Amino acid sequence: MTTDSISNSDSYDEPTNSSNRVTTSKARDRLEDTLFSALETRENTLIDAPTSLGKTYLIATTRWRDYPEITGGEPVIHIHQTKKARKDAVEKSRAKSGVECRVLRGRTDACPVAAGDHDEELTAPDGRTPSEWIDWMCNVRNITFQKAHRKLAHHCDLPCGDHCDAVTQWWGLSSSDDELEYDVLHTTANFAYVDDLVEGANIIFDERPEYGFSFNSTEREQFQRATTNLLKHRSDDERAMVDLRFAAVRDEPELQSELEEYFEDEVSQEWLFRREETHRLAPAIGRAILDSEEVCAGRYHGKDGRVEVVMDGQCGEIRHIQHTPDLTEARCIIGLDAFPSETRWGINTVDSLTQLDVLTPAERKWWRRNERGLIIKQVGKATRSYTRGWKGAGKERAKANIQKFRELHAEAFRSCITPDSVEQDVRRMMTDVEIGEPKTMHYGEQKSRNDFADESVGALIGCIDPGDENILDLLALRDLVAEPVMMRTQEGELKRKIGRKFVGPDADIAAELLASVRENNLAQSAGRYARNPTNPDSGATVYCWSDAMPRILVDEVIETTYHSTTDKREKFIQVLIENPSGCTPRTISDETGSAKSSIIEWLTDMEDQDRVTKSVGTGYQGATEWFWCGDGTGTFVVFSS
Repeated sequence: MTTDSISNSDSYDEPTNSSNRVTTSKARDRLEDTLFSALETRENTLIDAPTSLGKTYLIATTRWRDYPEITGGEPVIHIHQTKKARKDAVEKSRAKSGVECRVLRGRTDACPVAAGDHDEELTAPDGRTPSEWIDWMCNVRNITFQKAHRKLAHHCDLPCGDHCDAVTQWWGLSSSDDELEYDVLHTTANFAYVDDLVEGANIIFDERPEYGFSFNSTEREQFQRATTNLLKHRSDDERAMVDLRFAAVRDEPELQSELEEYFEDEVSQEWLFRREETHRLAPAIGRAILDSEEVCAGRYHGKDGRVEVVMDGQCGEIRHIQHTPDLTEARCIIGLDAFPSETRWGINTVDSLTQLDVLTPAERKWWRRNERGLIIKQVGKATRSYTRGWKGAGKERAKANIQKFRELHAEAFRSCITPDSVEQDVRRMMTDVEIGEPKTMHYGEQKSRNDFADESVGALIGCIDPGDENILDLLALRDLVAEPVMMRTQEGELKRKIGRKFVGPDADIAAELLASVRENNLAQSAGRYARNPTNPDSGATVYCWSDAMPRILVDEVIETTYHSTTDKREKFIQVLIENPSGCTPRTISDETGSAKSSIIEWLTDMEDQDRVTKSVGTGYQGATEWFWCGDGTGTFVVFSS
């Protein structure tokens, strides 16, 4: 198949009488039926439905007070992962006639002091600005905002006072004994920690929440320092984190018994605010470490209530802290996802989620291609993980692909989604091919975003990978056993075997956890395009430069070959560029000293690759003239199928 036919192929049309045909209206009816049934039966449910089917819209625009038999007469709480997603959902609710919504805003949205509006006029303890101090208390020490706000008010006169919006926003919420005054309450994920809010309510997560702390986070470092601080404080400087690590991985019952006493009592408010390195969860972390047992790959897992710890038994470092809210008192938990990982949903919500599919795989594919008009083309057969930056020839080949997309689609191509580590490079590449205002996102920020909804062409440049260590941490959280497949090199070095495979009784779960980052981000990113299936003009072509895209989403695999321009041929190109009105093979030969026959052979190859055009008989004495229409020298890619 030629480049032209790839660009304009109509091979994706399927018969309208296909047995897999499902209209948008029918699919949305199924989504509503699935949701209503789960709420009515109070069954904790993970609803698997494709992007752009209207999951958020359905929750945000339903007049839930009209369905007490479905909701039990209890509040419907719509939980979003970002403020932007919450804002979009609130706009949908407010635009729907008859729907009343309420919004719980985070501290920087609701409190001007926390937002930094008064940093120049006020000073907090320790010489910090008020916003820095509140961030430190809430993010690092895990103190509730209300307590931090009250403590700061004792230190300085706060302009927002006792009637700060962050506090008064709760006053309009009815108790469970009162008649509801709103249909849906919109919040972000941290409000799930508020027990009084969750109790008895219907909790609907718009997408999978994350209640774990990442390895490089400030909070993680603070956990270890805070635990050492607490040990030193309560043992009169006799014990530190090293003793706790030692007790956890060695059979030392006397030491364990001694350390347990230091973690029996919760920390006081005075200690939390007075000491520099503290954390509200320090006692629970200590108890979890002492409770830990080895799972696999040298990792230890322990828990204390809602706090779980994964520790590296060899170096004694805390690898992962999981602090999932207690959702057991909710009336019902609903999770919405387009490509769900049941394991990760279980880690971050409750274990009892029953997964229900709104459409069959064949129906999803038909609906995506025919109702949304979203066509996805995989470019090449390599995975191309650029989590930490370019590898090998990746940068030059990415540039060549961007040049090719520009050649194929001209001004219609102006958007890419990439790993964060290479996003700025990709923007420069797009600018280099004369895309005036390139649009980019990076993986991890694309969920619930509609920025590319009207783009007709897009590209996904590579993928991201969570890495084996993070997968092993999540396995340990579930007390599961699997390890990466290793190989020994000729030099005797033990290395990860190519292919990202795992072995062990729970290797399938390890593969699921890998896909929950790598495949899921690609699938979600492709879903940023063609987001209005009810519009007859809806449609987009998305190129995915990675073979990690889920097979169900790939409509065509484009074979690629990459070529680097030699010094001699760069001179040929330079002559063509310097003669925009056209030049003959004789002219190129005279300018470069190369044989005319080899120049003609090269020009023919370039014509097959759409990098030159010709005008027969228009040159001197009827010679053929050639014109350069490529994007310069360096690496270029040829598509075939």
